[in-house]
Amino acid sequence: MAKAMNPLAQAMNPRKDVPQSASRQRGVVPSSELVPLQFRMPPEFVKAFKQAALDRDMKLNELLNHCFQEFMKKS
Repeated sequence: MAKAMNPLAQAMNPRKDVPQSASRQRGVVPSSELVPLQFRMPPEFVKAFKQAALDRDMKLNELLNHCFQEFMKKS
């Protein structure tokens, strides 16, 4: 007799197609060596910045660092 298929089995098993950013390690620099940087920005900027990082498969601090490095090259 064939085994009955559970329609919820896929939802109960962990996903095998996890995006790279979700499975990526924290980084090469230990968190203990990092310094928090906190400031307030308009909500529309925050949404656009987060979307830009997501579109490029980057963490927020990676995108900020990349933007700053490009700014310094042009200054």
